Amino acid sequence: MRKFIAFAFVMAAVIIFSVPQIGFAYAESPKREIKTSAVCYDDTEGVAVLTGVGENHVTDVVLTVKFDGFPSYSVALPEGYSPYMETFDFGAENKFLFYSSQTGGSGGYGSYRIYRLQTDSYELLYDDSYDSETVTFGAVFLPDGFMELRDDLTGNALSVYVGYMDKTFYNQIFAPDGSVKGEQPYVNAVSFVSPSFNSASGIYRLLTYRSVAAVAEVNRLGYIVQTLDFDGKKFVPTFTEFSIAL
Repeated sequence: MRKFIAFAFVMAAVIIFSVPQIGFAYAESPKREIKTSAVCYDDTEGVAVLTGVGENHVTDVVLTVKFDGFPSYSVALPEGYSPYMETFDFGAENKFLFYSSQTGGSGGYGSYRIYRLQTDSYELLYDDSYDSETVTFGAVFLPDGFMELRDDLTGNALSVYVGYMDKTFYNQIFAPDGSVKGEQPYVNAVSFVSPSFNSASGIYRLLTYRSVAAVAEVNRLGYIVQTLDFDGKKFVPTFTEFSIAL
């Protein structure tokens, strides 16, 4: 009986460790064409094709550019939701290509790029992440319900009354006598970028948005909105304002 049990145990072990490995094949999503746009550099015409993998969240986003008489080249772009591209006249000799994709998270953040497409190469003219790192703002609460915004580059400042915020958050920031309890506002990175047509000049400018919040993201105090113009080499801020919802 013991020999039979031992034999059965050995056979069971052999069966367990002798099961063949089963492989599973997963179908890869094919790269699809998202949009095609005509492009031009001086007198040379071409085409730009935006491709990526996925229907909702799109990965492996690539821009392939081909000008007549020149080899094609590719530009790797940030992944995200709703990738978009279009050419706009920002006042240079040729139109620039604007690209955007959304992160899908809270706060409405996305990735934004502007490129000068040349016949055999390209130049990155605007990157929202670089803008957020190099153009910064500070914010501080002042007594009696005020907030001061400061442009770290120019040193210019603006005082704003923030009594319009939700009283739950207001009372966490300001004491009954108007003094500041300790909570301070913060300025987020660039969250939205959009070309804006200037009907007076007939060309496009760039608008960037940075939210200002305090205590929690849901307590949005407003947006620092900058207008950027192309100066022939780069996009530079020409006007800064603070926008609130009343």
